[in-house]
Amino acid sequence: MFFSLVWLSGYAQDQSLHAHFVPQAINLDGKLLEPQWNAADKTTPFWMTFPQDSIKAQSHTEVKILHDEYFLYIGATCTDQTPGNFVVQSLKRDFDFTVNDAFAIYIDAFKDGNNALGFGVSPYGVQWDAIISDGGHKKTSVNTNWDGIWYAEVSQDPSKKFWSVEIAIPFNILRYDHEQKDWKINFTRNDLKNNEVSTWSPIARGFETTTLSSMGILTWEKPLKRPGLSTTINPYVTVGAVKATSNNNPATALFNTGMDAKIALSSSLNLDLTLKPDFSQVEVDQQVIDLQRFELFFPEKRPFFLEHSDLFEKLGNSRIRPFFSRRIGSAGDDPVNILYGARLSGNINDRWRVGLMNVQTESPQGTTTHKNYTVATVQKKIFKGSAITGFMTNRQGFNKWKAGDDYQRIGGLEFDYRLLSSKLTGKAFLHFAFSDIMNKAAKAFNFKIRYKEKNYSVFLGMDNVEEGYSSGMDFVPRLYHSDDLRDTTIQIGYIDLRNSGYYRFFFKEHKILDFISPSYQIDLFFDQAYRFLEHRLELGLTLQFKNSANINLQYNNAAPFLQVPLLIDGLQLPFDTGVYQNKGYLLSYDSGQRKQFSTYISVGYTHEYTGYNFEFLSDFAYRLNRHFNVGLNFSKENLGGFENQEEIVHLTLLGSKVEYSFNKNISFTTFLQYNTQKENFNVNARFNWRYQPLSDFHLVYTENYLTGSLAPINRALVMKLNYWIPL
Repeated sequence: MFFSLVWLSGYAQDQSLHAHFVPQAINLDGKLLEPQWNAADKTTPFWMTFPQDSIKAQSHTEVKILHDEYFLYIGATCTDQTPGNFVVQSLKRDFDFTVNDAFAIYIDAFKDGNNALGFGVSPYGVQWDAIISDGGHKKTSVNTNWDGIWYAEVSQDPSKKFWSVEIAIPFNILRYDHEQKDWKINFTRNDLKNNEVSTWSPIARGFETTTLSSMGILTWEKPLKRPGLSTTINPYVTVGAVKATSNNNPATALFNTGMDAKIALSSSLNLDLTLKPDFSQVEVDQQVIDLQRFELFFPEKRPFFLEHSDLFEKLGNSRIRPFFSRRIGSAGDDPVNILYGARLSGNINDRWRVGLMNVQTESPQGTTTHKNYTVATVQKKIFKGSAITGFMTNRQGFNKWKAGDDYQRIGGLEFDYRLLSSKLTGKAFLHFAFSDIMNKAAKAFNFKIRYKEKNYSVFLGMDNVEEGYSSGMDFVPRLYHSDDLRDTTIQIGYIDLRNSGYYRFFFKEHKILDFISPSYQIDLFFDQAYRFLEHRLELGLTLQFKNSANINLQYNNAAPFLQVPLLIDGLQLPFDTGVYQNKGYLLSYDSGQRKQFSTYISVGYTHEYTGYNFEFLSDFAYRLNRHFNVGLNFSKENLGGFENQEEIVHLTLLGSKVEYSFNKNISFTTFLQYNTQKENFNVNARFNWRYQPLSDFHLVYTENYLTGSLAPINRALVMKLNYWIPL
């Protein structure tokens, strides 16, 4: 195994492709019939990544690359050896790449091993693009919320033996140094109809196909032209009405207008501006039944905060985030509008990246106080795929536009490292927090390391957070304890020691079973004086099948220490302070999402504080064809046996998503979410028409009801139109 991975890593460095220069633009029709394609270099055969690795792919894929002064052209021919329909979930842009037949390109123009751009196309010509960060070695490294303007056309062979695609990517949306003689590149092909995933530059199983340390080289026949400066503006107008049915007041009219702008200061450094942004078209969050002690995480979806988001959102780690953009503007029970925002981000050269963001919000209703949010980062590449980052955040209060003494700040230094072709990864950081109410700085530091091979992974980490660590836009859920009896939230510093790992026993010759994998995770929590507080242990056993289905059995043993009384929504009385024994089992089955009908079911039983919890979760999805799909999720939590509460509490969440794609540019989606814990039934329907590149018409209808009586609470209808204008 070890020698095969060394061989794969070494072979990746030998993969190279030459991009020929063409004086005239390629006419995109997806057929690759132009004479220029016949003269172009072609890739060597792809290597299988799934269900096996270290062997040539059975589904043949051939890629050629050309370029002129303005565009990078990619032509790919994908054989289709099995009759039947393609595995395509939807015609909506930015589909889930892992569960769709598709072809993709990953481009690391600076060859830093840290960041790249991805461009993908399905057999029906649907586009997928993404920003890849953190070396691309994790699923969370891929952010598909970024949209670029590029072009693709697909042709399906009448005999159904292959499909081909022609792609044209403008150089002005790529980030590169025009003096660079070569780039790093890789190609991925999903042939899910034949249950196969392959890449041009080989990648071992257990690693993401986006792993930037396993890429080939793209060389240029002619030096690239220095790109000129470009500016685009994207004005919008929103009109609508909101009606609160709890009173007899008439509906309130909505009207808003604003603008986004993008100024390319260089080929790799952008200035983004927004004035009175409106995010009414953004999809609603998927609700969950919340039985946790600490705040749940919901990802950012607003477009302004997404590009180059790794420079800002990836500061800290998933448990200690000094910057969390959802704190700005729309978070909380009393959201406020963003007045303006500016973001400077990108590469200065192949070693340095910078990010500077400033956002101003208006004052809450009835007050004269404003808040300004700033985050600045500087990142330097070191070694291969590693980086050092320095940053500072500042939340500054204003009163009638005059800066006051109200402020919260965090500054820090971080070291991300990826070594041995991303088999050894980790991070270390040290942060200091300051505010107007603190006499001294509060520290937070972290160290983590993971070693990963095809068969196994081992992780070790430590978090340390002191009381007073706050930026006014942070997300550190375990630091904050909500005391509902006193209607207050307090901070309690902690230390967390973590260790986890798994081992996979592969069955190459078995027709059904892919691997069996035992796993474990241990968390030990201490206070700031290193006195033991609580522990959490998870033991798991996974059976993975070659058709992508899996069965998982999990045992949980936790001893939470409540330092303040805990009140869970739906229960009548809080749990007193002290140590509790929460132990339980969970059994789940996942059929995989590649089938026309897919399902996920889990059943669990847990001793929950002084009582018990029997839970049932299910998620069903049906794909009639590439136009229509529907999903249904159901959660049921049955809480009983608690002291001073005789009745069993039933918490139910029922959700549904119905999506119809008329074509690649027009779609209609409806969300239904019935949540008895929140006593809310939400209906959200949205129509989207992309009538020109990056220009959309949205029509959104939202309605909320009480779950018990189904009495209406409020409803809203909003229309939004934006238009992308290059200058």
